Amino acid sequence: MRATKLAVLVLLAACHKQVMTPPPPPLRPQPEPAPVATKVQKDCDPTDPQAELKALTFDERSIPEGMRLADKGYVELTASSSGEIDRPTRETDVTDAVNDFITALAADPYNVKATYGLAAAYARIGRKQCSINLLTRILQMRPHPSKHAEVEQQIDHLLGRRQALDADFADMRRDERFRTLIEKMCEGTNDANCVYGGQKDNRER
Repeated sequence: MRATKLAVLVLLAACHKQVMTPPPPPLRPQPEPAPVATKVQKDCDPTDPQAELKALTFDERSIPEGMRLADKGYVELTASSSGEIDRPTRETDVTDAVNDFITALAADPYNVKATYGLAAAYARIGRKQCSINLLTRILQMRPHPSKHAEVEQQIDHLLGRRQALDADFADMRRDERFRTLIEKMCEGTNDANCVYGGQKDNRER
């Protein structure tokens, strides 16, 4: 009996002296790498005539969809000009207009209304080279018989012929690139004020 008690005491002493293994560290996900700073391009690069995309055939274009989206874009762009809306709403309207014009041109790259509308929207938000690229595109479509009348209508609006100057381009009218385009648009006319982008009574000073 005494031997049994002694054995139990020895066992208890051994258990008491046993070093407990510490628990493993908790599992934690590896920290995500710091985001790489990317340069945000605020304006477009000038277009390269050698990098033009292959022309689409009539069947490859979605002309009705392009017109629907162009009309929608103009409604939004016009709404953004209202003096009765706040700045966030104005910015949202312009952004929506830009997106609709871009989608319209994806459906039909030869949509004159969407091309001019996108140029006007970009001019409004200060993306001048983007606007120049699109106005250049307008000039490229001018010789085509199916587009000529529509292009002339938009150019009349831009130059203020028989109507007020397009206010969307007000901040661009002193830009040399813009004025060079105006001169090209005025080639073959006898209007000495054409290069100023307007009629005699609203000629720029």
